[in-house]
Amino acid sequence: NIPMMAVHKISVIMLFLVGLILAKGNQEEDTCSVDGTCAGDETLNGEIDMDTDDQEGSTGGEGCTDQHENCEFWAGIEECAKNPNYMKKYCKKSCNKCTSIDLGLEQHIREEHKSEILQVIDDTNTYMRDVVMVDPKFEKVKNECKNRHEDCSYWKVLGECQANPGYMDVNCAPACQTCEKILFESRCPIDPSLPNAWGPGDLNKMFEKITTEEEFEKYKPRILSRPAQLIEQGDDSDAEDYQVGPWVVVLDDFITEEECETLINLGRVEGYKRSSDVGKMKFDGSFESNVNDGRTSNNAWCQHDCYKDPAAKRVIERIENVTGIPEPNSEFLQLLKYEVGQYYKTHHDYSGHQLQRPQGVRLITVFLYLNDVEAGGGTDFPDLKLTVQPKRGSALIWPSVLDEDPNKKDGRTMHQALPVEKGTKFGANAWLHIRDFKTPNKNG
Repeated sequence: NIPMMAVHKISVIMLFLVGLILAKGNQEEDTCSVDGTCAGDETLNGEIDMDTDDQEGSTGGEGCTDQHENCEFWAGIEECAKNPNYMKKYCKKSCNKCTSIDLGLEQHIREEHKSEILQVIDDTNTYMRDVVMVDPKFEKVKNECKNRHEDCSYWKVLGECQANPGYMDVNCAPACQTCEKILFESRCPIDPSLPNAWGPGDLNKMFEKITTEEEFEKYKPRILSRPAQLIEQGDDSDAEDYQVGPWVVVLDDFITEEECETLINLGRVEGYKRSSDVGKMKFDGSFESNVNDGRTSNNAWCQHDCYKDPAAKRVIERIENVTGIPEPNSEFLQLLKYEVGQYYKTHHDYSGHQLQRPQGVRLITVFLYLNDVEAGGGTDFPDLKLTVQPKRGSALIWPSVLDEDPNKKDGRTMHQALPVEKGTKFGANAWLHIRDFKTPNKNG
């Protein structure tokens, strides 16, 4: 008879040999994907399984069981990835393979970081199964929480979740374990401590300052439209020169010829592309671009090298000084180019979709004319029966909101860019918001 101690030792040895055989049998499968296909680099399927009972906290339902007592051990030595055909079938529970949860794109396994990437994928599976799919706070986002790039797990290993949160929190949310950040209000909450640039009455104060104070006479301000009640209060200018309505003011000598030429060239460097409007809201609360026949111009954004350019910085600082609105509240300058026949049909600059967002609505537009246009290309306000023709170096300023409530739209400032009839029109838009625009924009 064989002593019981010997039987125990034989059992342990047999289990160890089984593990070795499984590992050896799969050495040639190290670059195989979970579905059993093999090719060059390894990927792991962007889908895990999860039994319904598991969502309610049980240890596994009828369809989510291990059929071998060593499944957990094998899973711990990466057999779920090395031997997917066997493990997926017989070790469902240990390999997190039950009812399907879509995690997005298959993950690329790079050999130099293989063990770390596999650990990220395992952590991702656990996070999605045990947290996202069971916690009610993820109800709105659980079906949109997906790895949207094949290198999400690799980038997680490299520390990109911390280095580049604006992209990673949304596009690699399972890997970064940031599914809650898919909700825009979670990703970019309104900071109640941030001040508004304007309160009631501040719109009128700004325009009165620009048009009356000696400091700004060098810019040669001209009033094209102003509120009726301000005219009635007394004005030593000829009221017949004005339209009665919202403020519309031209500064005839706002930027130098050198600055105009620099901004035009910076637009070329940044690259003029077809202009677009705000489109449909995406899964993460951001908005698609909508290229349409209502707007046919080309534009570039004054970011990167343009934003650092000395001439551009002087113009940006001047806008801040004249308006009194902090520079971070301004969107990056939009550099515009209109060829013959190009236009922007009647629209409004008010950004109602941003009312409940950190930056808030656009308060005013400062439009810079960078060249003279031979014919056409004027900025037209149909409701005011007012058209402003481009003049190099001038700036046109008008509000998008009401003086009594700077969160509400002033519908009277609908406007359009009339078609260029001869020559080319170059311009630049500065849109100034009620709160800091650049910080939440950077955070995604």
